[in-house]
Amino acid sequence: MSKNTNVQQEQKQNSKEAAEFQNKAIREFVEEKATDSRTKGPVDESTGRMPDDQNRLITQHNLRK
Repeated sequence: MSKNTNVQQEQKQNSKEAAEFQNKAIREFVEEKATDSRTKGPVDESTGRMPDDQNRLITQHNLRK
């Protein structure tokens, strides 16, 4: 019975180590391939959102239809 317990504990340890290795590999891949989200692209917060006044005018126009 203790042999079986030892085998199960070893399998758990191996699966934990494999999961940790996989997580580390994925994290490194994403960090390497992902772009920096702080860099300005063609769309950022200043260009991606309408000012409140413009949004209000559009809403009023649509309600009149």
